[in-house]
Amino acid sequence: MNGFRRLSASAFIMLGVMSSGYVHADDAQTRIKQLENQMQMMSEQFNERFKALQEELRQVQSGSAKQVSDKVLVEDTTTVHASFKDGLVFKDVSGDWSFRPYVRLQLDGHYYAPDAFAADTFSMRRARLGVIGTFLKDFAVRIEGEYGEGGASATGNTRLNDAYLEYNHWPSANIRMGQFKPYYGLERTMGAMDLNFMERAMSDNLAGSVFDRGLMVHGEPTAGLYYSVAYVNGTGQNVDENSADAKHDSKDLTARLTGNIAQWTGWKDSVVHLGGWLAYGRQGAGSAVPAVRTEGRGVTFFSTTNTVTTSSVKDTFATVANRTRAGFETALAYGPVKFQGEYLYANFNGTGFDRDMSAWYTSLQWLATGEHYSDIYKKSAFGRLLPKRNFDGTNGWGALELGLRYSRFDASDFVTGNASGTGRLSTGLANQADAWTLGAKWVINPNAMAMMNYVHTGFDTPIIVNSHSDDAEDSLNMRLQFDF
Repeated sequence: MNGFRRLSASAFIMLGVMSSGYVHADDAQTRIKQLENQMQMMSEQFNERFKALQEELRQVQSGSAKQVSDKVLVEDTTTVHASFKDGLVFKDVSGDWSFRPYVRLQLDGHYYAPDAFAADTFSMRRARLGVIGTFLKDFAVRIEGEYGEGGASATGNTRLNDAYLEYNHWPSANIRMGQFKPYYGLERTMGAMDLNFMERAMSDNLAGSVFDRGLMVHGEPTAGLYYSVAYVNGTGQNVDENSADAKHDSKDLTARLTGNIAQWTGWKDSVVHLGGWLAYGRQGAGSAVPAVRTEGRGVTFFSTTNTVTTSSVKDTFATVANRTRAGFETALAYGPVKFQGEYLYANFNGTGFDRDMSAWYTSLQWLATGEHYSDIYKKSAFGRLLPKRNFDGTNGWGALELGLRYSRFDASDFVTGNASGTGRLSTGLANQADAWTLGAKWVINPNAMAMMNYVHTGFDTPIIVNSHSDDAEDSLNMRLQFDF
């Protein structure tokens, strides 16, 4: 401020000198004194005005802050917030409840050889609408309906998948009730939209129905250790026990336990997954022996004839059987490379019969774009693959995963010579097969994906389908997938 005063005084002095012309030195000193007094008065007036402006600015800023505060207050008391990040979510700002609707679509194209086994076609593999909701902080509900292939009839009628209520107050013991997917092994536990290949391996057939009805307790009692215990009908999706099965209506009891050694040891960017599961139940009317289709979803190469031809046959597959299923699973991943494998076993026994079947697979995946499998491993399964950079046609190209899988199916106990109703192999089909699957998966962004699989399936004996006999099937399958 002193510098400002001196500069201003000098300017006024110069103006004074210029306006008065040549004056005497004494008169000049008098004039300078007068100008300095005037500058002192102007400086005081300037300071007062400056302080007034500062106070006015402070009041304006205080008013703006109050306005901003009022705006935040209004937003915080809003009942519902909507947001979109990889999906649409509505939620109460207090966190008491949330509501997330979702849509999932998979459009497939199939090409087969030999042509007589299956038609080349486009199919809607999955079309699902669902909602996931939470309320009162500790409760969750999920309801999902499916449309398209695999519905209640060949025309693809709708069916119910998930429909359950869960109490999740304790992370170590979540309680789920309703219709849900019991956890049978690693690949079964993974979501249908998150698989490494278009279809699960042939071994998945031994696990039985994907969905069932009952009660399940599951959780993570300590980091890296996960378990589930379920008590379900054992009758499969959308099927309740009925009075016709009253005599044999025992439920299925299942248990699964897994651990991630890499998490316990602190190995970064790694997954060392080991686990196993066991399920037991007594089946009512209707066989629990699965029909098995190739991984290319072409021909059904294995099924059994379970019709009882005489009333004297008791405790057959067509009336009742004890079913025991078990599996061992592992996944070893480091950075962008993953090895995964499972072995599954099933036994069916009753009066006069005891049949085994087994299947296994091993696979190797590589994330060519550098993502890490440890980033998507959670609660004993691998989830959605998220690209480092979403596809945008310039700097981002999404994520690319390449994989190779070998699988083997063995049901050699089931032959055409077995007694009717005790697991007789259907005529013209095979009881053993193996398959090679070569796959590529391009994750465009978290909501869109494209896949291509080549599958070669060999049968131990030639099968006869549509009057054509062959010992192998080849298929080229493509998929476009979208969900949010």
